[in-house]
Amino acid sequence: MNPKIFQLPLILVMSIMAIGCDLKFGDDVELSGAAFDSSRLAEVSALTGIVFPTGSRGVEYLYLGSGMDDSLAAKVVIPDDQIDVFLCNPVMEKGEDSKASVQIGRGRHWWKVDGLTDRIDRKQDLPDVRFLEVSCGREATEFVVYLSWWTM
Repeated sequence: MNPKIFQLPLILVMSIMAIGCDLKFGDDVELSGAAFDSSRLAEVSALTGIVFPTGSRGVEYLYLGSGMDDSLAAKVVIPDDQIDVFLCNPVMEKGEDSKASVQIGRGRHWWKVDGLTDRIDRKQDLPDVRFLEVSCGREATEFVVYLSWWTM
């Protein structure tokens, strides 16, 4: 048998592996409190399409960019006088009324979705193979939004 027959597949496999090793991924970022500032909240809006009303405050932020598919989990407090404004977001008005199943933040100490009272859940498929899940409601005295966003 001709040994050159085996050289072409071997070269092809090695080339694919070499290309795969050069893939560039982003970074994972986790922020809490004041570090989850208005610029990060604007990034969350840009990715998810959610408009956070005036006075909204980022509490926790987790962006997973080191894998093949980026994902985001966030916890945001909405002022009581702005809840109706938040509930006018398209995901809240048109999203599927279904509990979150992916929950990117699950396992983090701050991810306490199951403790929400007066809970509202929505899911929505976004353009470009992106997905969004939102759970919001009362956590003690504050109206809190938990969101998971990911792309495939």
